Amino acid sequence: MTEYKGYFILGAALMIHHNSTDWRALGTVFTKTPQGFFVEVERVGGPVFTTKEAAEKHGLAMCQAVIEQKLAKTQVHK
Repeated sequence: MTEYKGYFILGAALMIHHNSTDWRALGTVFTKTPQGFFVEVERVGGPVFTTKEAAEKHGLAMCQAVIEQKLAKTQVHK
């Protein structure tokens, strides 16, 4: 887990099938509240990857994109 612009994010990989060597990306965005952390966004998607590491990196990129969109919307409404 890493921090990005005040949010904690996690990039993970999900094996497409137990007999497959292909992976999909999973990105999870956590928000810190006074009560603790909670999952704000969880997304699976993007292209199919041949390595777990590539899928994990894409999961982090998906999280960063979600946060950028969220921050852009916040700026528009100010």
